Amino acid sequence: MLFLSDDDVRRLLSMSEVIDAVEEAFGEFAAGGVKMPPRSTIMLGKHNGSISLMPSYIEGSGALATKIISIYPDNRAKDLPTTIAWIMVNDPETGALEALIEGTYLTAMRTGAVTGVAARYLAPKDAKVAALFGCGIQGRTQAWAISEVCDLEKLYVFDLSEASMKRFRDDMERKLGVDVIPSVSGAEAVKDADVVVTATTARNPVVRREWLRDVVHVGAIGAFYPNYRELDTGIIRDAKVVVDSREAIMEEAGDILIPISEGAITKDHIYAELGDLVLGRKEGRTEGDGLTVFKSVGLAIQDSSVASLVLKKWRES
Repeated sequence: MLFLSDDDVRRLLSMSEVIDAVEEAFGEFAAGGVKMPPRSTIMLGKHNGSISLMPSYIEGSGALATKIISIYPDNRAKDLPTTIAWIMVNDPETGALEALIEGTYLTAMRTGAVTGVAARYLAPKDAKVAALFGCGIQGRTQAWAISEVCDLEKLYVFDLSEASMKRFRDDMERKLGVDVIPSVSGAEAVKDADVVVTATTARNPVVRREWLRDVVHVGAIGAFYPNYRELDTGIIRDAKVVVDSREAIMEEAGDILIPISEGAITKDHIYAELGDLVLGRKEGRTEGDGLTVFKSVGLAIQDSSVASLVLKKWRES
């Protein structure tokens, strides 16, 4: 059995190829070529954390993997990642365990990648300015993915920790080739933004409708509990909403479930799944669209497709 560490994954992967792999996986999902039961999660209230199990199989590529992932928001104070993950890759022909891949960095990459895929279809074509909420490892890969698909000139960042914003600027400004500008508030961060991305562990909205411009795309990836949300009801109500999976969203996404419970929208407000855009079943951003939202709770096919790519790259190298 092969063991690959986060450092191996970091060495083997580029964001552009991860975006392509994830886009292909969502096309397979929309075409019905995926086996993926709902995520199973145990909440550990005593420790303010959760453990989730995420298996999936993509028939076309033969990618078969199961991820075990923990989300512990208090880990930042302990100098540990908020998200820690491991991915088990099986041979689909025999069931034999082929590889155990440290999945913390891979999770950040695949989560950034899905935001990049969505922005390909939904971001304004001339987007030059982005805003990012959350300057942790997820924020870094979110910014990387957006810079791959949009010709950014400026990236405004906001985090509750000034030190985190400074580290992010020092680490990412040269890597991304854009001006990274720390903000004193969320409202300041988004006032000129064409694209807004939220990658936080917030329970309550960090972005409000009145802060946003008329034509803007929002990617929300940081909350996947029914009682958590990053966007206020006004944003969801006014937007063309695309999701990763209707089934998963209706189980886990407070960003959608809370506006439904308030009577602001119904479940039919969801315009499309991302795979529908990939396959061309529905259009992404069209002339006249103002606010668009992509809401993702994270799907196991992202992990299996990227884990398969990691093994392919390792064998080639």
